[in-house]
Amino acid sequence: MSALASVAANADRPNVVFLLSDDQGWNDYGFMGHPHIQTPHLDQLAKSGLVYERGYVTAPLCRPSLASLVTGLYPHQTGIRGNDPVMPASTNRKKDLGVFASLRKRMTAPLHEQPSFVRMLKENGYATLQTGKWWEGDPKEHGFTDAMTHGVESRGGRHGDVGLKIGRTTMQPIYDFVDNAKSKQQPFFIWYGVFLPHAPHNAPQRLYEKYKDVAPDEPTARYWANVEWLDEGCGQIVDYLKQNGLYENTIFVYTCDNGWVQDPKRMNVSVRSKRHPVEAGIRTPIIVSHEGEITASRDRETLASNIDIATTILHACDIDPPAAMTGLDLRDPEQLQKRDRVFVDVYEHDSDLDRLVDLDDGLVARVVIDGWNKLISRPSADELYDLKTDPDDRNDLSTKQPEKVAELKAALNEWLHAGSVK
Repeated sequence: MSALASVAANADRPNVVFLLSDDQGWNDYGFMGHPHIQTPHLDQLAKSGLVYERGYVTAPLCRPSLASLVTGLYPHQTGIRGNDPVMPASTNRKKDLGVFASLRKRMTAPLHEQPSFVRMLKENGYATLQTGKWWEGDPKEHGFTDAMTHGVESRGGRHGDVGLKIGRTTMQPIYDFVDNAKSKQQPFFIWYGVFLPHAPHNAPQRLYEKYKDVAPDEPTARYWANVEWLDEGCGQIVDYLKQNGLYENTIFVYTCDNGWVQDPKRMNVSVRSKRHPVEAGIRTPIIVSHEGEITASRDRETLASNIDIATTILHACDIDPPAAMTGLDLRDPEQLQKRDRVFVDVYEHDSDLDRLVDLDDGLVARVVIDGWNKLISRPSADELYDLKTDPDDRNDLSTKQPEKVAELKAALNEWLHAGSVK
């Protein structure tokens, strides 16, 4: 292909900005009806795009959740099930850095063998930037042409290191990356895995002042302030692209890695949400916005999943996803309606690397949401909920509807052993 033909081809390819919130409740947005939290920039993306109110993560824990986003696979498929390795007896993650670094290298190795929508974008001519959260070592080994995170364990490279500054202390790496891609007339992808509203809940005082008198307690007020801080960064990216004439050719995809309910008594601590299979831990709104290209609509019933993110981005960029990716195209609500079932893996925070072949090792629960029915299948017991009448999954119906439990448990087993969604 000639240089001119290459430029022409690139001009037809959309840019992609992936906005990933970190530790946020599914209804903690203006566009989701929160009475106090202000998220005007995300509200505008929601208004101009397609919103799935009933979106779900693949795992209510950050590292396995992020790995699923990249690979389009579930944690039980990737082998990336926990944040950290189980340390040998008499060792400590923070004190025995050499042992920890060795185990982390072994722990992150599986991602090299998995499909990656980021790597596929790079292979198809995209400039790709990593910022924020990243657990898998050096991002440049996983398809990113540019990265803030270095991933070196001995230098604090556990889950993002210097990349975590994005949105909290700087936005400049994104601006520089956009400028460079624009100068080369190269389509680009931005991974904005911002460390917000994740603790520490230390948003600027001006934001805390907005909420301190309307929130029920100080921990909640400071969490709410962090949510608006997240929104501000998203708005700065949108504004910069508009200023540079790039907004119209950019797709924005938004989701969260897992849920959060603020503990009213303790700063920076959650209750009954993160790391739990409950709705407050696994539900998230999902937005796909490309103003003028995607018809704006709001879907309050169709089930969507973060497993769909990779395939959606690839389809939008006219790249065929590999067969291993079982997600659907979020731009096609009718396709999602035909599925009407999503799944979630829930494992412990630390993984025993010697037992990853056992899909039940470290298992907390598996979840299937089928229409408005939800089964939480724990090693010790099964729980059944009707989310239409019980959206916070408090009323267990398992003893009253054993047939439904059996039906959904069979669906879980089929999904687990087939490795795909039916």
